[in-house]
Amino acid sequence: MSGERERALRLRRLLDVQGRKRQMEEWRLAALQREAIALHETSAEILASLGEQCVLNGLFLEGRASALRRNEGLIVRNRSAQDISEADLNAARAIEKRLEREASAAGEVAARVEEQSDLLTALDDYLVARSASFE
Repeated sequence: MSGERERALRLRRLLDVQGRKRQMEEWRLAALQREAIALHETSAEILASLGEQCVLNGLFLEGRASALRRNEGLIVRNRSAQDISEADLNAARAIEKRLEREASAAGEVAARVEEQSDLLTALDDYLVARSASFE
């Protein structure tokens, strides 16, 4: 197997690995987005529970405010984790795209080298057969 063919195969394997890495980053980002939705729903539930329906509502106000502050802190951390995850995903996509182009170019080079080798072999076979017919 030629060096170009081996290089093309290695690049294809790297491309597969990079594709899996990108997919993992997409899953991580999706999980963070689902978590953000759940945190926003929790905040909405806490705010809705502060209604005027109960006379004893003032007794639990501090606990609910504390829970709301804690939940807002989680939302801020989740948003920063999403930003980091989006940056990682964009980097993984860029690497995958470069690998894709490089693997395609390496495949073309390997195909050209293989075709050239086949043509030279066919030419040698023809010339050997031709010179044998003169003897």
